[in-house]
Amino acid sequence: MPLRQVPFVVLVFVGALASTACATLGHRRAPPPPPPPPPGQALTPEPPAPREDEALPVQVVQEPIVVAAWAEPRQLPAGGGQAQIIVRIQKEGGQPFPGVEVRLRASPGALYSEGRVLVTDARGMTRDRVTAHKTAVITLNAGGTRYRFRVPVAETGPPESP
Repeated sequence: MPLRQVPFVVLVFVGALASTACATLGHRRAPPPPPPPPPGQALTPEPPAPREDEALPVQVVQEPIVVAAWAEPRQLPAGGGQAQIIVRIQKEGGQPFPGVEVRLRASPGALYSEGRVLVTDARGMTRDRVTAHKTAVITLNAGGTRYRFRVPVAETGPPESP
């Protein structure tokens, strides 16, 4: 009888050891996360989002709109310059949509509005001015919908011969 009990005890012990080894698979467990800071202490901020991903918050329009945006001139001269950015917002059917909030961003480049909220006038239009030395990507949020377009800078051509 003692012979039968010994193998059973050995099997139970080996089974317990095997289940412990399988649970960790031989790897060390990850250290626990650090404790939260004490109350009243500032949290560590996350790294800032890339400029292209930052929100351009405006009041959302609750009806469908048609947005047109363009630069005048359509292309900046070699070396860069300034262009007017014109935004026109209409209701479906072509009626002007006054009072719509619009925000713009230029990358690279600078805007006269500095990213402040612009509002469409009675004709459904608003404008800004971009200054850029390289091709700029204009991102705009009009009534809650984002749009992008480019304002290219002309390439420097070969010097003209006399």
